[in-house]
Amino acid sequence: MEDSAKTPVNWNQWLVVIPARLASTRLPNKPLQDLCGKPLIVRVFERISPLVKQGATVLVATDEPSVQTACEDHGVPVAMTSKTHPSGTDRVFEVSNRHDTKFVLNVQGDEPFVNLSTLESLARRMVASKNSEMGTVVYRNTNPKDFVDPNIVKTIISQENAQYFSRSPIPYHRDQEFSFFWQHIGIYAFTKKALKEFCNHPPHPWELLEKLEQLRALGNGIGILTVETHEVTIGIDTPQDLEDACDHYKKSLNI
Repeated sequence: MEDSAKTPVNWNQWLVVIPARLASTRLPNKPLQDLCGKPLIVRVFERISPLVKQGATVLVATDEPSVQTACEDHGVPVAMTSKTHPSGTDRVFEVSNRHDTKFVLNVQGDEPFVNLSTLESLARRMVASKNSEMGTVVYRNTNPKDFVDPNIVKTIISQENAQYFSRSPIPYHRDQEFSFFWQHIGIYAFTKKALKEFCNHPPHPWELLEKLEQLRALGNGIGILTVETHEVTIGIDTPQDLEDACDHYKKSLNI
């Protein structure tokens, strides 16, 4: 899964959307939570903002006026969307219809330490692989506790394409000792055509069972290319995650 294509990314072809909603059960008002002096959603944009200088269009998509205000107060581009979207990808699709780009990148609004080199690798591979409609990121995880954790999503890969995603331990190690599994990292790249096709399908039965929207793609024949990252960033889902993120942010600035 090495990134063999060395052609520079033409970010002018890319729309990068950060979907944000307030309806988090484990961390209420998550996008607006303070991360070392600024709202979390602002910190995520700041992390990705170097791509703007390279030509990408980067913005936050939300249905909450409070998130819109927080973004505008910090000079972050923001687009308001419908409140009826069943998933973040549906929100991204609404925004993509307002922009003329060939590719769309969906970056989660709770990833303030997302690796830019990982985004570049995913974008590069999507362009280089002429037949890829959708792409995502995976990490080779060797922790057996993570393997049985339903909050950590696993995937099975064949020839760099995802075959299935699950919260259950897959593949099951019947006769061999555990060695590693592919952990899914929730970053998605789409061609504009594939994004439209994805959102024109209703939620798939697999998606509803696992509560994993990427299964809508696989269940409807949309292939998902995987690109390996060699590090897992700190996602924020709980108050403890937020505290850990603040500590990490301070260390990165030597505060």
